[in-house]
Formats: sequence, structure tokens, C-alpha cells
Amino acid sequence: VFITICAAVYSSTDLIFVRILSLASTWLFFGLIILMAIIVGMGAGEWLESGKLLGNYFTNLHKFALPINDYHAFYLFWWFAWSIMIGQFTARFVSGLKTWQVLLALLVFPSIPIAIWFAVLYEFHLKGVEPTMFLNITMVVVGVTFVINSLDSLIRLYTDNLNITPKRLGRNVYMIGNIVVLSVLVLLFKQNWLQIQWVGALVIGIYFACIAYIWLKKRSEFKAINSSPEENLLDFHKVDEVH
Repeated sequence: VFITICAAVYSSTDLIFVRILSLASTWLFFGLIILMAIIVGMGAGEWLESGKLLGNYFTNLHKFALPINDYHAFYLFWWFAWSIMIGQFTARFVSGLKTWQVLLALLVFPSIPIAIWFAVLYEFHLKGVEPTMFLNITMVVVGVTFVINSLDSLIRLYTDNLNITPKRLGRNVYMIGNIVVLSVLVLLFKQNWLQIQWVGALVIGIYFACIAYIWLKKRSEFKAINSSPEENLLDFHKVDEVH
């Protein structure tokens, strides 16, 4: 865990590292899916059957969503806790995109490889194939890479917002400070003193407070918004200019 924190903090010092990790984790994930599909011997028939099962999942979604139990509550609070970071971070690079395009980019498109991943895992379960040591290690590597890439984005966000950037503090002070803070937070979570449900509930409260503020104080300005400002052009190279 400590090594993961250190790697994430170092990656957050420059958005180039964040981008490299993002691309690397994506391609590693695709590679893992293809490799495991080949090993388990998934043919056209298996893929079609998996597609039907996924379709059944969506038609019976209400059975999975309700009633809300502790499992559902935990993950709902978890996603709410992360959503405030994801929203702020991605907002920096989506100028020029329409709302439905952002929805596709953040929710729909990422769900496709995840659905394929679970289809492959289900095939392993169905055929009773045990993953080899190599596959287990590969899955751990991909998972840890995803965690590092998520954490470095979070670190970069709050350090920029608080103006405690590497440029201002120096890389060494920046890294030591963030490593200490994150290590303390991990210890608090391990002691069950700080729970993700509390963080998620706080974020939900912030959302409602923002909605209330907009409705009470900025209602006219909000209603006047018809589209993204014309000067907000979609620029895929914007991330290359930020460090």
C-alpha cells in the first residue's frame, strides 16, 4: 500500500505521468482481456451467449438494485465519494463537449470493456478453469495500476485546488507531505475510525448544498445558459500543455 501511495504521489507531480499511466492501464486491461479469452477458449458462440446474458442483466436491473442492502449502500457511497473528484478533474479537459458526449465518454464507453471483462470471468467460472499464477499476478498488476492512476488524479486535483503544487513547494516537499497525509488516511480507514460512508454522505450533502445555492442565488444565470461558451473549443492536445 505504501509503495502504491508513493507511486501515485510521484505520478501526480506531472500530468504527463498521469496520462502515461492512464493509457498504460487501459492497454494492459485490453491485453489481459484478450489473453484470458484466448486461454479459456471463448469462441463466437460463447461471446453471443455472454451478450444475451448481459442483455438479461439490464432487463432485470431492478432486481439487482433493490432492495438496497449494506452491499449496495457501501458502493453507492463509494461512487459518490469519488464522483466529486472525477467531475472536477475531467471538467478541465472537456471544454467543447456536449453533456451527452461527456456522459458517453465517462459512463457508457468505459462500461463496454468492463462488461467484456466480466463475460470472460464468467466463462472461466462456467468451464471451471483456474487462473494460472501468471494470470493472477497480471490481474494484480493491472488492478494496482488502475488504483495508482485513480489516486494520482485525486492528488493532483486537491493539490492544485489548495495551491500546494510541486512548482510552489518543490518536488521533495510536495511528495513527502502528500505521502504522509495519504498514509495517515489509510491508517484511519484501517482502524475503522473513518468510513467511506461518511465521506460519501458528506459529498451528497455538498451536492444538495450546491443545488440549493444555485437555485436560491444563481437561478437567473443558470436559466440563461443555453450551451457551452463558443470560446470553449474541444482540444485533445490541451493535456499536453499542462504539467
